[in-house]
Amino acid sequence: MMTKNLILKLSTVLLLGACGVKSPERQGPPEKFSEVTAEVSQEATLPEPKVNILFVVDNSGSMKGYQAKMAENIELFAETFFENSRVDYRIGVVPVYDSKYLNERTVYVPSGVRKMNPLGELVKLKGADGKEIADQVYITRDTPNPKEVLKNTVMIGTQWGPEAEESFSPVLAVTSLQLNEEKNKGFYQTDAYLAVIFLTDADDVTLGLSAEDFYQKLVDLKGGDRSKVLIAAALPNLDKKSASCATDGRGPVQAFPSLLSASGGIFADLCSRDFGAHLAEFGHNLVQRVAAQKRQLEFTPDITTLKVSFGTKENPDQQVLERPRDYTFNPDTNEIVLSPFLKLSRSEGATLRVSAKPVSLGNFKNDRATPINRVRQ
Repeated sequence: MMTKNLILKLSTVLLLGACGVKSPERQGPPEKFSEVTAEVSQEATLPEPKVNILFVVDNSGSMKGYQAKMAENIELFAETFFENSRVDYRIGVVPVYDSKYLNERTVYVPSGVRKMNPLGELVKLKGADGKEIADQVYITRDTPNPKEVLKNTVMIGTQWGPEAEESFSPVLAVTSLQLNEEKNKGFYQTDAYLAVIFLTDADDVTLGLSAEDFYQKLVDLKGGDRSKVLIAAALPNLDKKSASCATDGRGPVQAFPSLLSASGGIFADLCSRDFGAHLAEFGHNLVQRVAAQKRQLEFTPDITTLKVSFGTKENPDQQVLERPRDYTFNPDTNEIVLSPFLKLSRSEGATLRVSAKPVSLGNFKNDRATPINRVRQ
C-alpha cells in the first residue's frame, strides 16, 4: 500500500509532465543577447551630378519684349541650382534657325538682307557689364556672377532673318560631336542630364521632324533613359493673346503642345503674371531630378546612433548632416538618401562618412532584432 508521500510525489511528476514543464536540471542555459557597443563606419565619395541646360531663344523681330521678360525672371529659375555646389552645370544659349529662308538674299527696305546665326552654335556669354566674354560660350560653377551673366546672355537681341522658326533643329545640332568640339567647346556631355528650355512665340517648323520624334531622339541620346531629358517651354498663351502678348503667325499650336505632352514638360505662360513662378518650378524640378543621391550601406544601422557627415580626411566632420532636413534613411533598401537641396561645401578630397552601431547584430542569429531599429524615416 502506497504511502501518502509517495502518492504526492507521483502526482507532482504526472502534473509537471502533463503541463510540459521541464525539470530545472534538464533545461538548457538561458539565451544570451549581445549588446553591440562598437561603432562601425564607411566612407564614400559623392559623384557630382552633371546637367547641360540649353536655352533655345527665338531671335526674330517679334521677340524683344519676351526676351526681356525671360531675363527679368531668370534668377527665379537659376537660384535653386546656382546655390547647390553638388550640381555640375553647364548653361548655354542657342538661337532658333530657319533653313527655309537660309539662302534668301533679297534686300527688304528698311530691313535689309536676312541674317541667320549658324545652326547649333552657342552665343558668346555676356558678363555683368553686358559685354561679350571672349572664348566663353557656357556658364559653369566657376563663372563669376553667374546670375547676371545668364540674365544678359539670354537677351541675345533680335534681327531680320528667322521667319520660319526652327526650335528643334538647333538642339539636335548642339548634340553633334563635331560641332560640340569645334564650336561649342565641349558644352554637350553624353553622360549628363539634358534640360532644354524654349523661348518662342512661334511653332516649330523643323522639316520632316515631329515633336514626338524629336523628343525620342533626345531620349535615345541618353541610352533610352527618359529621366535624363527635361523639357520646358516659355510660350504665349493662345487664349490670352493681346497687344502685349501676341504670337508669330498662329503661334505654338501643334509642335510645342505635342512636345510638352510627350515629355511631361512644363509650360511657362508668357502672358501670365506667374511666368517667373513657372520658371522657378522648372528649376526646382531640375534640381530634384538631378541632385537626389543615394548611398548603399554595408551594414544595417541602429538609427538612434546614426551619424552622417561630410568632410576631408583632416576634418571628417566639416559638415554634420541633420535628419530629415539633409537626408533620410530607407530601411527597406538600407540606403542613405540625400536631399536634392542639400548644400555641401566644395572641398578637395571630401567624402561622405556614415557611422552607427549596427542594429542588434548579436541577436540576428535568434531573429531577435530590435523592432525600434526598423522604424521608417
